[in-house]
Amino acid sequence: MPEPPIKSPESPHFLLFSEKFRDHGGKRKLLLLAIVFALVLVFGVIAGVFLYRLPVLIVTDSSFKAVYGSRRLGEIESRLSRKLFRKVIPVYVDENAGPDIVSFAVEDAFQTPLAVLFPHRYIEGAGYYKENHPDIPVFVASGRNQSSTATEAVYFIRTDVKTDLYRAGLCAAFIAGEESVIFISNGIVPDENKEAFTEGLLAQGYTGTPVYRNSNYNFSSGGDLGCAVIMGQAGEFFVKRPTTPVILFSWADPGIVTRSVKVIFDDSPYALAYKGCSLISSINKNNEGYKNNEGDGENADDGSEVFISSVPTVFKDRIEKKEDSIMLENLVKREFENK
Repeated sequence: MPEPPIKSPESPHFLLFSEKFRDHGGKRKLLLLAIVFALVLVFGVIAGVFLYRLPVLIVTDSSFKAVYGSRRLGEIESRLSRKLFRKVIPVYVDENAGPDIVSFAVEDAFQTPLAVLFPHRYIEGAGYYKENHPDIPVFVASGRNQSSTATEAVYFIRTDVKTDLYRAGLCAAFIAGEESVIFISNGIVPDENKEAFTEGLLAQGYTGTPVYRNSNYNFSSGGDLGCAVIMGQAGEFFVKRPTTPVILFSWADPGIVTRSVKVIFDDSPYALAYKGCSLISSINKNNEGYKNNEGDGENADDGSEVFISSVPTVFKDRIEKKEDSIMLENLVKREFENK
């Protein structure tokens, strides 16, 4: 059977097909161009709104950056910025700067920010700045420092120590099993904090009695330890007990702490700002107060304090069993009911 003849490019059928193909291809290109233009327009509007919104300023210094880690600091600044959907500008000051110099540094960074967050170490600078800028909300991340009381001018963000210790107790009981648990601190642990820690231990089925020691204790003596909870300086412990699993309360970069640390609780100013960012973003320029929508602490009014739990990190690569790391991640999210 003879093959059908090949149609010539000049044939009417071939020309009609080519014309239809060109029309279809042209429409596709126009559609793609329209989509690209729409995406560029949307992202342009979003970027414009982002850049137009007033920034949040966070006062910090080089020593904090060295301890916290520059890469980690950049990451949490980026996350905080995305969560607030506005720029977060770090304001670096000299550690020995006086209140007036700290205030001037903040003013120089941005004249009318949405809010300014000061670490507790610069609380005098926060007060000085507030006196000169009464309409700008000022936060002080005081962490576990309870020495200063809330004023009518400054919002205090404090660490919810009870919730932190309850969660630490849950984790310590799970890690230690039937072995001993030791709690190390720089000074005397208040009874209410001991009760919260004990509640966590009991809730996870721990039947022993935790041992409380000061950070200058001779840790070379004593029997085996199932877990150590450290809230303070305890460098000697890491030397004397390098293999004991540790739950650490620290601002230190997780990348530089010993592998014996299994869980770390971070209540640095940046961590508290990240968890309490809805407090910051809901502040209005008339200082009509704010509400905490994070699930930590309580609603607070102008010049009040709010308590926020630390940001926990479970080191999965330092825990042998995957199911154990999953369990710890669940435990550090538990809520403490008996506040």
